[in-house]
Amino acid sequence: MSDFEDRDLLAAEYVLGSLEGDEAREAAHLLATDTTFAASVRQWEARLAPLAAGVPPVAPPAELWARIAATTGAPTAEVVPLAFRRRLRIWQAGTAMAMAVAASLAAFIVLRPLPPPRVAVLAPISGGTPVLLATEQADGVLMIQPSGAIAVPSDRDLELWALARGDTRPRSLGVLPAAGRRLVAALAPGTQLMVSLEPRGGSPTDQPTGPVIYAGTMTAVN
Repeated sequence: MSDFEDRDLLAAEYVLGSLEGDEAREAAHLLATDTTFAASVRQWEARLAPLAAGVPPVAPPAELWARIAATTGAPTAEVVPLAFRRRLRIWQAGTAMAMAVAASLAAFIVLRPLPPPRVAVLAPISGGTPVLLATEQADGVLMIQPSGAIAVPSDRDLELWALARGDTRPRSLGVLPAAGRRLVAALAPGTQLMVSLEPRGGSPTDQPTGPVIYAGTMTAVN
């Protein structure tokens, strides 16, 4: 999920009123400082507010006023102060709004299309059978799995690198055990994955120092 989609969903939850703790404070801060987030909040308010009109009103039980009067000493229904009746109507409208917003938000989450999965087949630079398969899951986790046994000298380690389209310097994704690994890596479409042979523990710099022996490109699978 992109940062924009995360912010848009946060705006929807803010309008719904379901945020708590750090998320609620983050939304309030963004509303005051981020014009894009504030616009998303306004759009969700405009999108969801009309749905409340479609929710039928629910009349309170006939004995509700008597219970309120008995508990609080308030007047009976016939002489309930106008201000109290106004607050009751606001509460009823707010309840209807919450129901409508919750239904709409649920539909938004369920119906939002998921991006297609992406994979990269890493084959030897010199040519030959692919030896590693990289699969990006929906939650941003990257799974690196070997397709067979990989021999690594005892004084060397494999290191995984990502080179985004248009970049000239790859970034390290860490040492890669011969058995593969699972890691979190947000990769842009068309990112090239490379595996270099490095000293034990990985490259002593922030760039490959040994030969790149495997490579492949992340490609969407439709």
